Amino acid sequence: MRTMMQRAMRWAVRAAGVGLGLVPMTGSAQEQEVPGEAQEARRTLVMALPGTPVSSIWGLVGQLGAGVEHAVSPHVALVGSVQVSASLQGTDSFYRDGSGSSGQTWGVGVDPGVHFYLTGRAPEGLWVGPHLELGTYHWTTRNEYLMPEPNSGGVELVTVESRSRTVQYGGSARVGYTAILAPGLTFQVGAGLSALSSRSTLFGTPSAGSGGPANASMNNIRNWSLSPRMTLGVGWAF
Repeated sequence: MRTMMQRAMRWAVRAAGVGLGLVPMTGSAQEQEVPGEAQEARRTLVMALPGTPVSSIWGLVGQLGAGVEHAVSPHVALVGSVQVSASLQGTDSFYRDGSGSSGQTWGVGVDPGVHFYLTGRAPEGLWVGPHLELGTYHWTTRNEYLMPEPNSGGVELVTVESRSRTVQYGGSARVGYTAILAPGLTFQVGAGLSALSSRSTLFGTPSAGSGGPANASMNNIRNWSLSPRMTLGVGWAF
């Protein structure tokens, strides 16, 4: 009887020792899971951004861009994007033996801003924030004109090449939503209101006969605009 009790006590001591040995191992495993969860938190977005058209004295020019957004706190993210534009266009001449009209356009713009997240954890959820906008755009056009001939009293078909540079700056206020899907595919949509000021400088304006420019006051054109702003983005979060 005494022998059986001694054996039972030995097994109880061994079981208690094994249980005590497992306690720190369990705590260690839980501590190792925390860094893994922190690593899964995505703080940076890289996106492709189809831009909004740029208004100029020659018409509208589309844009494409790329942007990045990085969370600096649970509810604040810094965002920036670069847009580039380029286009070629041409038309046949309305006149016999004419060369027709053509145009080339290129430009670049930057768009830094701050997003304040009202829901979720940056950079995912509903956000609002201001943006600054700055861009420069260049146009080269070739047009045909009927100009009077001083001596004969008739008209002459003249082809004139003009160049223009537009500098545009301002800001916008936007509200939007960013969704991050597994394993990292990201969609972003935003809308707001932008206020922009621009200055267009013309070079090589059409000449009236052998005199100077037809309208020298048109060499510098200033204007401003207040218009809706919408952004769309598709990218990746990491």
